[in-house]
Amino acid sequence: MQAQSVLLLGGTGQVGLKAAEYLLEHTQAALTFASRRKASLPSAILQHQDRINTVQLDVQNTDDLKAQLKNTDLVVACVGPSGIIGDQIVLTCKELGVPIIDAGGYDPVYASLHEHEKQYSSKVPLIINVGLLPGLSGVFPAYLIQQCSCGADIKSLEVQYVGRDAWSYNSAWDIINGLGDFGHERGFCYLENQQVKREKFSKAGTKAHFPAPIGTASTMLIYAEEIVQLANEHDIQTAKVYGANLGPRAMFVCMIAKIFKMYKNHKTIARAARWLCKASAKDMRKLDPIYAVDAQIKCADNRVHHGQIILEDTYQATGFIIGIAAKQLLNNQITKTGPMMLHEAVDANNFIKDLEQAGVVAGLILSKSDNNTKQEAA
Repeated sequence: MQAQSVLLLGGTGQVGLKAAEYLLEHTQAALTFASRRKASLPSAILQHQDRINTVQLDVQNTDDLKAQLKNTDLVVACVGPSGIIGDQIVLTCKELGVPIIDAGGYDPVYASLHEHEKQYSSKVPLIINVGLLPGLSGVFPAYLIQQCSCGADIKSLEVQYVGRDAWSYNSAWDIINGLGDFGHERGFCYLENQQVKREKFSKAGTKAHFPAPIGTASTMLIYAEEIVQLANEHDIQTAKVYGANLGPRAMFVCMIAKIFKMYKNHKTIARAARWLCKASAKDMRKLDPIYAVDAQIKCADNRVHHGQIILEDTYQATGFIIGIAAKQLLNNQITKTGPMMLHEAVDANNFIKDLEQAGVVAGLILSKSDNNTKQEAA
């Protein structure tokens, strides 16, 4: 039986290499590393020489991409910035009937793909937003709901994201690009009765409480499309999402970029992205990378269920999340077709289990409270 073939776009970058490492360890797939320039592969990858190949490919050259897709069972896209790549790669995969797992995409691609579906239905999975944020940030609240709600109606969902790292330019570009809600400029907002409602700046902040080394962090209301979709799926009346970049210099750059609306065009996004790269690198001279999600649901019976997941290596975790999604698709654990975010594509319980087994989860806690009395459940 011929091995399944995976085309790994951007496979020689930080995230791509970690995704490849996971796939080589946990599947029998043959991997083709595609990049614009020749790059050497680390020894951990080269020990699987019988299953790897390399090609030079400009993913924005549609004809060359189509030629490469002819003998491909799955595309894994780790290229960016997503705001520049857009939906081009995903639509090419859709046209040729090749499944794709895309580390980026974000709201504009999600919206454009659903518009495209009205004209032509996909025959394969098109999974976007496969990373930490978005990605795990939607899967973990779905996991909490699956584990703890026991089918009860959910009145409210509150999610908090915090993270820090020395961001790459592509990551920084997408962070800045997202500050203006990709053109919608919703400001500080939350979901209530399927409507997005704005909140005053004075009421938009809260505190997130995590174990050391995070501790207590100040977070602000943000818009998250994946949580909107999750809330609508479970008929949740109120959903609030808060987020913060924990590096002090990085946080300051994001604040400046948002106040002066540097997300408005590619030129100012690029400038702010360079600032963010330098600021986050300086932050990480004395800090360790970390990412965490805190989620809380309140059920109709007034029981409150709470959970936290913490990961200490953001780029490795992102790569492994992509690798897990790819493995599950190759193993036919993902059977839906069409455009999806990660939490829509996977079974949250199975996904978190695979993530724990991958060894990148530093902490996972579920708890419940009734009448304000907290009790650890898992």
